[in-house]
Amino acid sequence: NRATPPRRSSSASSSSSSIRCSKRSARMRTGLVSTLSLLNTPRSGVARMQSELVQLTRETTTGRFADVGLELGARTGTSARLHIDTAALAAIADMNGLAATRLSETRAALDHVAAGADAFLEQLILGRDAAAWPQAQTDSALQSLIGDANATGSGGYLFGGINSAVEPLADFDAGPKAAVDAAFLARFGVAADDPLAAEIDPADMADFLDNEFAALFADPEWAVWSSASDQPIRSRISPTETIDASVSANQTAVRKLAMVYAMTAGLGVGGLGAETRQVVADKAIGLLGEANSDLTSLRAGVDVAQGRIADATERVMLQKSILENRIATIEGVDPAEAKTKLDMLSVQIEMSYSLTVRLMRLSILNYV
Repeated sequence: NRATPPRRSSSASSSSSSIRCSKRSARMRTGLVSTLSLLNTPRSGVARMQSELVQLTRETTTGRFADVGLELGARTGTSARLHIDTAALAAIADMNGLAATRLSETRAALDHVAAGADAFLEQLILGRDAAAWPQAQTDSALQSLIGDANATGSGGYLFGGINSAVEPLADFDAGPKAAVDAAFLARFGVAADDPLAAEIDPADMADFLDNEFAALFADPEWAVWSSASDQPIRSRISPTETIDASVSANQTAVRKLAMVYAMTAGLGVGGLGAETRQVVADKAIGLLGEANSDLTSLRAGVDVAQGRIADATERVMLQKSILENRIATIEGVDPAEAKTKLDMLSVQIEMSYSLTVRLMRLSILNYV
């Protein structure tokens, strides 16, 4: 009799069948997950590469790190201080440009004032002994001085000092004329345009010009003429240097010129006696000489200030260039390396797009 082989239990057979089914099911799921991963992997990488592309493009364009703080770490404070110092030097250079422009305009106005004084001096010399007094020329010279003193530029009145928002000199008829007429009347008992003024003694006129009339152009009476400030505009031309960057209408030269023009235009000189008129003319000629000397000093001071600004600006720009080079050393990127990375990343992005398109075109229908 043959031996009958033992039968497998039903539980063992069921377990073996379950294992085979599980393996087949696992293989089927693995295939589905693998296809999805191939499709999503290029998509997930594109966003990261696009972000890197933006940073590399910025670095290639600017020549510095896209995120300076991230790249420098603890050295970020040094970089920030260098930027602050550079900005301060740039601001000084800009202010120097404004100060230089203001002084250039001031110099031109002073030149015009000096030219007018020279021309008027010639007229006075000719009119001293002439039968007719050059009243029209004296009136014009007075108005010309007021116009030059009220010249504007660089956003304000050039001769106003720190009070550059207000006209420095008042119009003669707006106040100064009344003060001159009052002083004349108080001294001689007649108005300047009264025919009796022809009888004024030359010595009395000389004393009046040296005292009561001269006092009108000294403080505090000068306030009737001028609204300018004695304090000039100060300008910082370097981290350690400041200068006067304006000229005030309260300078002695301007006061003497105002005295000359007011004297010859507002005292009715044409109606005075010949000798008295010569006293006025001689006084005016002497004051014009003094005023011209003072104007020369003022113009020389402006020239010196312009030279100091030019020298200071050159030093400031040199310091700024040194700081900018230090910043470039700390924050700068290698242009060639950045360009190479940018090109490689662009190729990777193009390949990723191409792969994504090809995967999206895959369809089982193409193989049925």
